[in-house]
Amino acid sequence: MTLRHMDSKNPLLHAQHVSTLLDQYDESFELYRAYSERLMINLGEVFNKTSLPISAISGDLMSRAILKKFLTERGGYYSRLRDIENLITVRVVVYFSDDIDLAVSLIHKEFALDDSFQPVTEMPDQDRFGLNTRRFDIKLLTDQYARPEYQRFNGLKAELEIRTVLQHSWSEVKGIFDMLVGRSRIPGQNVNKLAQISYLLKMADEELVRIKDQILQQNTLTNAQPSPFEPPPGMTLDLPQTLELKPVDPQKQADLATRLEAFILNDAVVRDMDRSIADHYETRLVYRDNFVTTLAEILVRLGLDREERLREELTANKSVILILMKNIFGDTSRSGVEFIHKGSSLLVLFYVLLAKTGNIEIIKKNVRAYISLKGLSVEDFANDLLTHYKKVIRKAPDPNW
Repeated sequence: MTLRHMDSKNPLLHAQHVSTLLDQYDESFELYRAYSERLMINLGEVFNKTSLPISAISGDLMSRAILKKFLTERGGYYSRLRDIENLITVRVVVYFSDDIDLAVSLIHKEFALDDSFQPVTEMPDQDRFGLNTRRFDIKLLTDQYARPEYQRFNGLKAELEIRTVLQHSWSEVKGIFDMLVGRSRIPGQNVNKLAQISYLLKMADEELVRIKDQILQQNTLTNAQPSPFEPPPGMTLDLPQTLELKPVDPQKQADLATRLEAFILNDAVVRDMDRSIADHYETRLVYRDNFVTTLAEILVRLGLDREERLREELTANKSVILILMKNIFGDTSRSGVEFIHKGSSLLVLFYVLLAKTGNIEIIKKNVRAYISLKGLSVEDFANDLLTHYKKVIRKAPDPNW
């Protein structure tokens, strides 16, 4: 922000500068309006490529009256109109609070975001409650400004807000209160009541996420094929919102690697799933010892070192595994797949178990040593994995896959 301070006791000079900035606003109105619309179009294209449900994408250009009030009430003033960050505000409204971070990561791929978001601290007490909005300075990527149709937008600023439906509704209500109250203070008793309403909305957001996750988990269990195998007594695989892989035991890894060869080559479940994956990529299946050794390390660290348990997990997650394998590597890599490792279904099972945590950081941490894809970073892979996993469990898997 370029903020030039001046003596606020000189009202004439201040009024002249406000008038100059308003003249700039009048001259540049169509430019700012066009930039706002371009940002909304590009944001829409980002989410059209994903399965993340979005309630709304909107944009606001500060009106002349609000801009005049904003500039008049400042103790200092902006040297140029284009230095005002929130002259343009674009907004993405998601349904659930746990989708906010995912939305940010998706936008990061297509826009330049300033992550140094600082909460506004100059607001009066009654306005410190209620809005849990993520805010960023947003710009088009540098190479886009080289395109002739975007050159005129170079140097313009805008603010991005990401919030849930409930947060957005509360923002709308707060806007009405701001107009009703004006510059006066809300009586203390009402401040407390507004804070209580805000807290209830925050709790409602969290409860909606909890209910959604329970429903999605139940849908996954309902759609899973029943397993004819029961796990050995005392053996469970509990994957809550955290996942810490165990330190590798070299002896257990060597033992499992030996048994995995027969399991991968002879087990009908593994063979059928590997064949489905290879058929999708229109390529051949190849057995490689080093790949099986890596699988053994992963499975030992997961605590999945019994063939019966592996077969159960593969069967329970079959549809999810196949659809994820179809999507997370995308059409761009489909034409370049030379072969598929026999046992690949077990590797994708590992990815599914990571995705079930719903935590990007956990996925990145635990997948880092086990992916090697040209042109795809660990962060991109983790984001794509979680996006497609959420898409799979939001609807019944395709039985023909």
